[in-house]
Amino acid sequence: MGSIFKKDIVLDEEAFQTAGNEFKTLSADMESLKAEVDEMLQLIKIGFDTPAGAKFIQSCQTTLIKPLEDQRLVITHISDTLTDAKKQYASVFQEYEQLNQSINKE
Repeated sequence: MGSIFKKDIVLDEEAFQTAGNEFKTLSADMESLKAEVDEMLQLIKIGFDTPAGAKFIQSCQTTLIKPLEDQRLVITHISDTLTDAKKQYASVFQEYEQLNQSINKE
């Protein structure tokens, strides 16, 4: 008697590792971008030594630097979560692989 439902279940441990590594790299890239923007603002600040210039620099800090840092924090959290999930589910990945091997032998 055939099964009504047929779906393949795929657990890809390497995908967890790859995604975690890519998010970690992206987080470092975001940190570098934030540092570059901050450095540019410091250079601009020298020539904007007026009350209006100070407001402009403050506005840039709020609208550029803060969102970059917030985004980096989220990306870092995703990377850490993927890395932790891979560790937490290591036994599941291993048992899944063993199950697949035993099914494919039959």
